[in-house]
Amino acid sequence: MGTRELQLRWEPATCEICERTLLRGENPVAFYDGDRVHTVCDLCTTRAHRQGWIREGTEVAQLAPAAHAERARSLVARLRGRREAGDLEDDSPLSWAEDSALPDTGEQGLGDLPHHVQAVPSGPGAQVARALELFNTTGNVRTVGGVVRSLGAPYVHAKLGAEGPLVEIVVVWALCWYRYEVDLENSVVRQRGQGYEPSELGSELPAANAVADDEGRLSVAAAVT
Repeated sequence: MGTRELQLRWEPATCEICERTLLRGENPVAFYDGDRVHTVCDLCTTRAHRQGWIREGTEVAQLAPAAHAERARSLVARLRGRREAGDLEDDSPLSWAEDSALPDTGEQGLGDLPHHVQAVPSGPGAQVARALELFNTTGNVRTVGGVVRSLGAPYVHAKLGAEGPLVEIVVVWALCWYRYEVDLENSVVRQRGQGYEPSELGSELPAANAVADDEGRLSVAAAVT
């Protein structure tokens, strides 16, 4: 009797929210929007819930808190519309209700925080340090931390962009890389690319000027003396 040779094939999956290709070992999560099935990475499940998608295996009783949160967000949208139209004063009871309508979920991303334009630090070093601080307030930290636990410490480099108060951050391992852009003026962090070959980044990389800890938080590298 001949032996049967088993071949295990890995088919990469792409998250339909952040459009990131999942790494080996990451398990996609299935969400339903009516009859349509969506593939979502573990880091984007909260955003999937906010879009009204239902996670596979969710019981009907579990949908009540999500529906309550959605109604609260609709209330906030209406209140904001009235205040922008001049129907509400900033200190009116309904204006206060706008700030208290949303339930306290214990999670806040940059998109959930009140928007305030921040003063941009003047020096290049201070700008890079501020960009790393902003990066550490986002869910990208979990992404980097997960890869750190699998592949070890990465190469990290942060530099000022050519236009505006922007800082580019590149995080590289032997098997993958991520590129982020930090808008210092608006305190926004965006993922601008990812790949699997460091050679895709072009010419030889400059010396690393930042480091990542085991949790994925970035900081300026200590100066060598």
